[in-house]
Amino acid sequence: MRYNLISYLIGDGIKNIGKNKKSTFSAIIIMIITMLTVGICFVIGENAKAILHQMEEGYPINIYISDDATEEDKIKLKEEIKSIEYVNPDNIQYVNKQEAYHEAVRKLGKEQLEGYTENEHPFPEVYIITLTDLSKLDEVVNKIIVLDNVKGTTETDKDKDKENAPNGETQEAQETKEEQQGEQKNKSPAERLTKLNRSVNIAIIVIGGALVVFSMIIIGNTIKLTVHARRKEISIMKYVGATNNFIRAPFVVEGIILGVISSLISIVLLGGLYVWLKNGIIGNALQGWLKGFSNMSSGMEKLLQFDQMFSEIMVIFLAIGIGIGVFGSILSMKKYLKV
Repeated sequence: MRYNLISYLIGDGIKNIGKNKKSTFSAIIIMIITMLTVGICFVIGENAKAILHQMEEGYPINIYISDDATEEDKIKLKEEIKSIEYVNPDNIQYVNKQEAYHEAVRKLGKEQLEGYTENEHPFPEVYIITLTDLSKLDEVVNKIIVLDNVKGTTETDKDKDKENAPNGETQEAQETKEEQQGEQKNKSPAERLTKLNRSVNIAIIVIGGALVVFSMIIIGNTIKLTVHARRKEISIMKYVGATNNFIRAPFVVEGIILGVISSLISIVLLGGLYVWLKNGIIGNALQGWLKGFSNMSSGMEKLLQFDQMFSEIMVIFLAIGIGIGVFGSILSMKKYLKV
């Protein structure tokens, strides 16, 4: 008996979709537009976070080795650096004296280094490291500079440049300098990347939440029109003794079906749009910008493949579609169940 009742309610919900083609079509279109908007924001946000994360992981920190360090000292220093929390232990590069000279030639030019050779020059040997969390940069650098045989780092050298400025300024000049130093710190790549990463996360949460609330209002009104068109049918069922849950069930089923249909259509459209943009003119332009911005071999390798986001997007779409369909139906019927 219970099985027959459930079959009837589900069947009635499916029939309702066919009976009200216009309102059904309108609800599906609005759901698809909403899901595509949310999906586009999600895809942009996920790619932005992936790109920023890769840039953070690729941000190099040079650790200058003391000139009098022995081979045993260098090996010991490397192990000590590896053991520091947030240092990526799998990405520590060693640059010897000859390589340091050729790197300086590449950056400064041969003319600027006249009189120096690859064996006779002032450039120290270097360990180049990256961090797993760039926001911990100051904490890691403070632990590194106290290690034996560490001459300095790229980060501490920036601070030394500030400290070596001429003395004797007025108080006003000192305050001005402090403000400039604060601005300079905020402009450092590490600070910018960390701040931008936080901003992207906040923006995704705020925009996504606003879109869901906005879509619930719109779709709720659309479902309300459907329920209003069948208000007489609902009243008759109430008068003959039908319970609220019995009347509500077909509408809930209808909302679930509309949500699932809209989700499937939206995931296909979003996937096609994403692949088309990624492999088209826009994608090629973005590839060139990313390559120039981060100095990496390829920009497009940083953009996520759609299948990497598919499961999360599908869950989000189903949650939005079914959630809005069910709650929209329940809330829209509240008025007509009071007979």
